[in-house]
Amino acid sequence: MSTKLPFQLSTGTIYNCLQYPSLVAAGVVAFTSILLVALKFWSSSATPKVKILLQDEIKSARQRALEYCFNPRAVMAKGYAKFKNEVFGLDTQDGVKLVIPPSFLDELKSHPALSFKVSIDNVRLHLAQHTSGIDRLFQDMQIEYTHFGGPAEYVIHAIKASLTGSLSAFTPLLHRMVQKNMPDILGRYKDWTPAKVHDRVLRLIATNNARVFQGTAASLDEEWLEASTGYVLACFDCIRALKQWHPWLRPLVYRFIPERAAIKDQWTKGRKRVMASMRERQEKGGNLEDPPTMLDHLSNGRNEHIADDVELQLLHQMTLIAVGTVTTFSSTTQAIYDLVAHPEYIPILREEVESVPRDPNGNFTKDSTVAMDKLDSFLKESQRFNSPDLTTFQRAAIADMKLPDGTFVRKGTKLEINTCSIHKDHELYENPEQFDGLRFHKWRKAPGKEKKYMYSSSGTDDLSWGFGRHACPGRYLSAINIKLIMAELLMNYDIKLPDGISRPKNIEFEVLCSPEPDFEILLKDRDH
Repeated sequence: MSTKLPFQLSTGTIYNCLQYPSLVAAGVVAFTSILLVALKFWSSSATPKVKILLQDEIKSARQRALEYCFNPRAVMAKGYAKFKNEVFGLDTQDGVKLVIPPSFLDELKSHPALSFKVSIDNVRLHLAQHTSGIDRLFQDMQIEYTHFGGPAEYVIHAIKASLTGSLSAFTPLLHRMVQKNMPDILGRYKDWTPAKVHDRVLRLIATNNARVFQGTAASLDEEWLEASTGYVLACFDCIRALKQWHPWLRPLVYRFIPERAAIKDQWTKGRKRVMASMRERQEKGGNLEDPPTMLDHLSNGRNEHIADDVELQLLHQMTLIAVGTVTTFSSTTQAIYDLVAHPEYIPILREEVESVPRDPNGNFTKDSTVAMDKLDSFLKESQRFNSPDLTTFQRAAIADMKLPDGTFVRKGTKLEINTCSIHKDHELYENPEQFDGLRFHKWRKAPGKEKKYMYSSSGTDDLSWGFGRHACPGRYLSAINIKLIMAELLMNYDIKLPDGISRPKNIEFEVLCSPEPDFEILLKDRDH
């Protein structure tokens, strides 16, 4: 098997360059100068004065960073065992991150020097303190290459203030869409048939989200659905590829990453879809549909001034697709894998789903999804094992600050909570390595706990969705989508693992945890 190089230059390209040696020399000198200046700034920014994980085992910071890249869960488990209630440093490809204990959360959740968006956008702000204007040059560049970044504050406000309030109206509609689309997307099978569900679940989620974000026309637009699902996958492939390179090499390397070209094409198709939706709004003289879409919410009231800004509306739609689809489809796929790995829960969950109340038209309502208490517990247990983010409460310091224990944090430093290790803590969970799909259902039977430990809960003891005012605002929509898909799957299909096959391992890279995309389960239509 031939080895695939990170990038290759054609003979013609090299020949053309060699025809102009002075330009080559000038380019080399310029790049070397920039690199030396960058490395000077890099080395001059003070490393936080904390204990660095793995420093006694692996002497090279680069090797420690690679160990974290490819074995993040094991690395974080070592950190939790050694520094459970302390701050510790973690070498990454982007410098040292600080892992903080949950006891800091209440004091830090609204700290003005910490930013969720900057952390997601991956900007190395600490370099900007040395000279004004240099911060754009020294961005970590993932957002520059993928356009993947955190949603703007007014987008988050629109989700919380407008979209969440309309979920009661959306739920029956989304249920009808799942009922209609699942047989076509997932397939129909008279006999046990192997099928890869990963991409099909993504398509189901993307179709529902297209209706919520841009309306019915978008949910029926084949080109847009292909582009939006492709964007979700290409973004994370691109990020994984870039993260393996030193930040100062990424401005060169990114041009040779195949996913980058795919992302540009997906944005071109996204622009076409957004422009069509904006024209439809103008022709209707108001909202696209009832209930209103996110495009409507981002074009009305306090957002009316950006109603005609194509590029900004495109940015928001692609951001919503990236952050609003990946967690939902990943969690749904993981839950399906857990269900076939623990088939004893299938009849229990099926009985519950078939017994919950529906509206007069036979559709599930928001109250129906709330009544799926055992399914909610199963999803939360699956999330405990397979949360899409191994760490949460991801923040970046936008100013120098001190942590509650007095640790000095320089501007630009990233902080996070070791959620994946907390989820396996014996002091918090009985038999934490054992999958108990009804664990949280049983916890909720305690007096006063009836509304705690829900799948969409967020708090100091529920960190999968983050914490504080930047806990995932779309988690309620996500929970509804997942329950609707799981309910229809349980009612209409028998599912199981192939003989002799175990649940697949997750694909884990730094903070990201993804389900195996090529795994096949066995499906068969139920005999009704």
